[in-house]
Amino acid sequence: MLRGYLRKYRTMVLASVVFFYLGCCLTINFTRIECANKTSSKKELETQVQSLSKVQYVVIILSSPNNDLHRDAVRTTWGNYVNNIFVENGEIIYKWNHNSMSEQSQRNVIKLLFVVGTLGLSGIKADKLRNEQKRNKDILILDNIEDTYKNLSLKVLNALSWISENLKEMKYVIKCDDDSFVRIDLIVKNLNAFAPNMNAPELNKFVTFKEQLPTYKGLYWGYFSGHAEVFLTGRWQEKGWFLCDKYLPYALGGGYVISRRIVDYIAQNMDLLSYYNAEDVSMGVWTASLNAINRVHDVRFDTEWKSRGCKDNMLIRHKQTSSDMFQMHKSLAQSDGHKLCGTEEINRKTYFYNWNVLPSACCKRN
Repeated sequence: MLRGYLRKYRTMVLASVVFFYLGCCLTINFTRIECANKTSSKKELETQVQSLSKVQYVVIILSSPNNDLHRDAVRTTWGNYVNNIFVENGEIIYKWNHNSMSEQSQRNVIKLLFVVGTLGLSGIKADKLRNEQKRNKDILILDNIEDTYKNLSLKVLNALSWISENLKEMKYVIKCDDDSFVRIDLIVKNLNAFAPNMNAPELNKFVTFKEQLPTYKGLYWGYFSGHAEVFLTGRWQEKGWFLCDKYLPYALGGGYVISRRIVDYIAQNMDLLSYYNAEDVSMGVWTASLNAINRVHDVRFDTEWKSRGCKDNMLIRHKQTSSDMFQMHKSLAQSDGHKLCGTEEINRKTYFYNWNVLPSACCKRN
């Protein structure tokens, strides 16, 4: 009876054995591939860190996995302006359209890093992003963070922690979004010449300070707001906000600059810091209690929720399309770096931050 049973089901038994064997083989191979990928990613990250060892100015650009066209627009336009800053005889030099650099002067002075979270990202999208990183070597992939609006502050925290730990020569971080057009060359030129005091005569018509001190322990530079209403409902709702009925003064997130001391402070205390939906609001809270930080409001930062228009002296313009970026890039190319705008225009009034009054009265538009 047993023999008959075995003859009857022999094919089924053999098939089960074969499929079990194939399953084991596939599991082992996929495990090997996964381990190889992790090892490869680790080696790539180590190589990336080594290549950035001399970087002094880091631009972190908040992006999302699907924004590859935005990233390409940045790479094709203002991302190239890093070549306008170079080292010559040990000095940082600015020169428009400087393309013929010697090996010695081609040290990495500035590095652009697109910050993207990949937790929960589908395999195809994750592979596409990693291939983009292999081609361009300019994406900081945060595989422990899901890329959502509510995690923007976490993205900034983790990016600053990584920079603090790995880039020992870094002096300043410039934070912006992938829809910002940034004159990174002029920002670094200003930082190299005037930071952290930022009190040169040529800057006086653009900036206001919280206070003038003989020495500063850091720089927080951007376009500040001190009277913004707290969002209590909707997409930007801040459920955990309790500090006051206004947001604390902060530099608007379309683009701002923070110095090494601030970066290190945030990185060292990230486990203790409260954070909010808006990463720029979070930065204002994180830095609010810091002493001797030079808080500089600059009207050349067009970083509000809606652009104020276009002026040739602007350092950052937020809320720009890829087409806008190519147009500004073309205008600069045709004018040897002097004209950012095809035609200068003012759509909204600006304001100079008044640091001598309470925040509710800080920002009266001219």
